[in-house]
Amino acid sequence: GVPMISMGDEYGHTKGGNNNTYCHDNDINYFRWDKKEESKSDFFRFCCLLTKFRHECESLGLSDFPTADRLQWHGHAPGLPDWSDKSRFVAFTLIDSVKGKIYVAFNASHLPVIISLPERPGYRWEPLVDTSKPVPFDFLSSDLPAKEIAIKQYAPFLDANLYPMLSYSSIILLQLPDENA
Repeated sequence: GVPMISMGDEYGHTKGGNNNTYCHDNDINYFRWDKKEESKSDFFRFCCLLTKFRHECESLGLSDFPTADRLQWHGHAPGLPDWSDKSRFVAFTLIDSVKGKIYVAFNASHLPVIISLPERPGYRWEPLVDTSKPVPFDFLSSDLPAKEIAIKQYAPFLDANLYPMLSYSSIILLQLPDENA
């Protein structure tokens, strides 16, 4: 389902474990604008970048579920999703008219995995999001000063059409033209 992010989560506001605070007219429900400005939290940054990315992608705002000509499901290998009860991994590629091909994967297992990526003749996969990476490398935005260095660290895997995913993480990769092809 859709992750539930409550107002205030972006600056670390806690409701003290109470998930049903509608009847509280006190600090537990007040949005602390001063705290948001003080914190400039990493989670706030991540949410802003992810929201911006979602708005830039035409295919992430469709009114209908995408058909097979736009969406392909994967497992640890391309085109082989595992829909069994024991599976803790799912991935898909989505064709977007603005961003091109987008690869999204979720590893809900306590074990890390190395996944095989879909073939990409004349293109290369470039990481955009990896929730297992430390901030600011969890979202490789265009204004990140060390972006090229971070991407080069992935190169041995990506050149082999692989990607390592740590436990309880998700990734977004973009398919870009390969200037070296």
